[in-house]
Amino acid sequence: MAIIETGTIASQQAGVSTKGGVSITPIEPAYGSAGGGFFVSGSTTAVVAAALAANTTLMAMRFAPASSRKAYINKIQYSIQVVTAFAAAIVPAQVNWQKFTTATPTGGTGRTPTRKNSSEGSTTDMTDVRDSNAALTVTGVVFADSSIIFLNPSHSVSGTMSIFEWRFDPTYNQPFVLQPGEGLCLRTLAAHGAGGTWMYSYQIDWSER
Repeated sequence: MAIIETGTIASQQAGVSTKGGVSITPIEPAYGSAGGGFFVSGSTTAVVAAALAANTTLMAMRFAPASSRKAYINKIQYSIQVVTAFAAAIVPAQVNWQKFTTATPTGGTGRTPTRKNSSEGSTTDMTDVRDSNAALTVTGVVFADSSIIFLNPSHSVSGTMSIFEWRFDPTYNQPFVLQPGEGLCLRTLAAHGAGGTWMYSYQIDWSER
């Protein structure tokens, strides 16, 4: 049996309430000299091409193969804005978030991750993040067999915008982890309709330890 005693340290995060229950004060995670909390965001500067082919990679981020840490993905926020409406009867084209490994995609626009707390941890080992409105080059990249999450940009009204957010709760299930050399990408599963065009933006939040 564990016993928690009240103390006089002003920075303590756990104590005993007046009714004998455990009293906890949430604070930001503490990191060592390496790692920390990070986020990255990006957005297309032009519309995603109509009739986009299946298996087109639009965005990718890869954790450094030589890292001694792991990346724990906390949140993926993703938005779609339809520029040219899709035909009402069109079969939705799936766009998915998927793991990959072996090689780093190239091309597109590079993005720089931001460290959430500049006084803790170190620079990120998520050394390559990039996106495109057309296609990244994926020579030698090996994609995972199954999707993590996917959606269908098939709105039939121009100007329609949808925002999606996925949170990976480690207390509910095993967290979503990128091992050294693994990456996360946004990729089409099926060809898009000939008429519709759209733009996208994203923000991804993770910690390294």
